[in-house]
Amino acid sequence: MNGVRLSDIASAATAAAVAIGLVLALTPDKTPSAPPQPADTLSLRLPQAEHEPPTALFIGDSYTAGPGPRELSPSCLAASRLGWLCHLSAVPGTGYVSGGPSNRFTVDDYRGESTSFSERIPLLANQFDPDIVILDGGRNDQFPPRANVLAAMVATIADARRAWPEAEIVFERPRFLSRPNDDLGFDESFTNRLLRDPDARGVSVIDPIRAIDGRDTSNLLSDDGIHPNRQGELDLAAAITASLVDQRFAADA
Repeated sequence: MNGVRLSDIASAATAAAVAIGLVLALTPDKTPSAPPQPADTLSLRLPQAEHEPPTALFIGDSYTAGPGPRELSPSCLAASRLGWLCHLSAVPGTGYVSGGPSNRFTVDDYRGESTSFSERIPLLANQFDPDIVILDGGRNDQFPPRANVLAAMVATIADARRAWPEAEIVFERPRFLSRPNDDLGFDESFTNRLLRDPDARGVSVIDPIRAIDGRDTSNLLSDDGIHPNRQGELDLAAAITASLVDQRFAADA
C-alpha cells in the first residue's frame, strides 16, 4: 500500500499534461474488449510514489470491463492515464445484488456461477492490496426494492473498508451511455442517503457518464444499443479520468 490519496491526484491536476505509457497489472479475469483508437484524452504526471505507482482495483459489471482485452477496458484505460496500475474484477450481469444469493446465474462455462460484488471481496483481498477501490455497478440492480439495493451498497462498502482499511473507496454512480441523463433511480436523494450511513462516510462519489449528457451518444454504442463501441470506450475512459481528477474528490471530503 503506497498511501496515495485522490487528493494527491487533485494537486497534480495543475501540472502540464504529458503522454504516458504504462504496463498494467491485471487480474486473471477472462472478460474481453475491442482495440481502441489512439487515446486523445488527458494524461497526467502524478507525484512520484516512494516505490511503485498507485494501484487501483475496479469491481463492476460489463460496463467496467468493456467487450475486449482487460488492459483496453474503459476502467484500465482511465487508470493508465492517471499513472495507476490496474486490477479488474468485472463480471457481466452482476451488481451489488444481482449475481448474488437472491439472483444467482451461470456467467459462462469458464467462470461458472455468478457472484455479487461483496462476495468477490474476500478472494480479491487475498490477491491485491490496492490504494484505490472503485465500485462501479447498480445497472443490473434495478429489479429489487431500492431499500434493498441501498443496504447492499452500504454493506459492500463496509466489506471493502474492512478488506482494505487504508484504501480510498470510490462509488461510481450507475448510468448507461445510451441515456446519460437517466440516473436509473439512483438520484441525489438516494446518493445522499448512502453517504449519510456511517459505513459509507468518507466515500468519494463520481458520476462520469453524467458529464456526457447533452451529446448524441448513438455513435458511441455497439450494435446492442446499450454497451459502448470502440469510440464509446475511449469517451467513457476520458469521462472516468476527468471525474477522478477534475472533481477533486478526497477521502475526507
